[in-house]
This record gives sequence, C-alpha cells and structure tokens, in this order.
Amino acid sequence: MDTLELRWWLGAVLGGAGCGIAGFFLLALDLPFLAVCLAHAALAGAVLGHLAGVSPTVCAFGGALLAAGLLGPAADRARVPTATLSGILFSLSLGVAFLGLGLAGGGRSPAMSLLWGNLLLLDWPRLAAVAAVTLSGAVLAAVFLKEIKAVLFSRAVAWSCGLPASAIVYALIAWCGLAITVNLEAVGGLMLYSLLVNPAAAARQLTDRFSRALALAAMLAAGSAAGGLGLALWRDWPAGASIVLVSSAVFALAAAGRAVRGNLR
Repeated sequence: MDTLELRWWLGAVLGGAGCGIAGFFLLALDLPFLAVCLAHAALAGAVLGHLAGVSPTVCAFGGALLAAGLLGPAADRARVPTATLSGILFSLSLGVAFLGLGLAGGGRSPAMSLLWGNLLLLDWPRLAAVAAVTLSGAVLAAVFLKEIKAVLFSRAVAWSCGLPASAIVYALIAWCGLAITVNLEAVGGLMLYSLLVNPAAAARQLTDRFSRALALAAMLAAGSAAGGLGLALWRDWPAGASIVLVSSAVFALAAAGRAVRGNLR
C-alpha cells in the first residue's frame, strides 16, 4: 500500500468515526434532522466561500457554526421548536447552496464537487484536520461521559443537579458542526447525512447501553466509510454514493438482526 492509498483509508476510517460520534449525539438529542440541517448549512457556506475566493472549509465551518448558534441559544430564546427551525434553516441552506452553484459559472465543477465529495482527493492537511476533530470528540466523550449522559437524558434534571445543561448541548451541536465541516469535501454535502445517521441508528438497534452504543456508532461509521471506499475502488463507483449504500446496508442488517432476536424471545 503506497502513501496515497494509505491516505484514502485513513480518511475513510477517521472521518467515518467522527461522523459516527456526531450522529450518535444528534440522535441522542432526538434531533436527527439537525444532522441534515448542519450538513447543508456547511455546504452553503462552502459554496459561498468558493464563489468569494475564500477557503471553502473555513466558510463551511462558519455556516455550520451559524446554524448551530441559531439552533441552540437563539432557538431557546425565541422559544421556537428546534425541529421547526431546523426545517426552515435546511430549506434556506439548500436554496443558498444551489443559488451559489448556479452563479458559479466557469467554476461550476469545483463547486459541484462539494455536493458529491471525493474521498480520493483528501490531502494530508485535511486528513490531519479530520483526525484532530475525531480525536477531540472521542476524548470529550470519554472525559465528560457522565455529564453528557445526564444532559441527554434530561436537561431539566441535569440543570437541577448543577450541570450547565444548555452549554453542554450547545457545545455538542457546535462540535457536530465541526465534524461535518471537515468531512464535507471528502463525502459530499448530499451524502454526509447517511454517514451521520445510519451507523448511529444501527448502533442503537444493537445495544441500549449508552457508552457501548456510542463506541459502536463510531466503529460502524468507520466500517461503512471504509467499506464504501473499497466498493468504490472495486467497481469504479463514486466514493460518496458507495458510502451511502454501505451505511444503509449496515442499518438494514442491524434492524433485521434486532427483529430476529425479538422473534426468538
């Protein structure tokens, strides 16, 4: 295996693990649509950055961070349900992204690549960013596991116990936005949602224990990304679409396995 192939596989495994952790947190918050909202906010930011000649990655994080702020503190103060605001921001982000793609003109191809992603173009600096974000999420989850569990179980109970419940939720959403941003160009804005949700949902089919489900979500997402990469190389298919197919199959197998176990009891 040469260094180029090593970069592909490391990007798939590390990026997948980060998406699995982010997806688990978003599902635990009972806000699965928040994942697609953050992904498309990051996509819109990246497209606008491309048009303005500014780093798409920086602008993607700005878009995701703006969405995270609107879906966290702003939503709480305005007393608007987060699910409702997520839907509004999703449609706005998608409109902005496609408007930017329409205005891209001669730069249409690089901008279009943000939709579908290309894991094979992941360079070492971006891989380092993916690794850093994934590692930071794993460390935070390990160090603050009890606090995160308490907040995700009930914000009101956590607050009554003296925990900064809202701050923890906002920090989780912001970190999820960061995880989405660093994987945007590799997986693609339209494909990223499946890697966030499918493995995390599969993990919840396999176990009800919080810490075990979190670890399983990371492993299944890493396996889905690596499996998608392998399928893409084998069949000469787009990597992003292949990852979607593998992650969907992972969830289907997990759900079928749970149904079989339920029938055997």
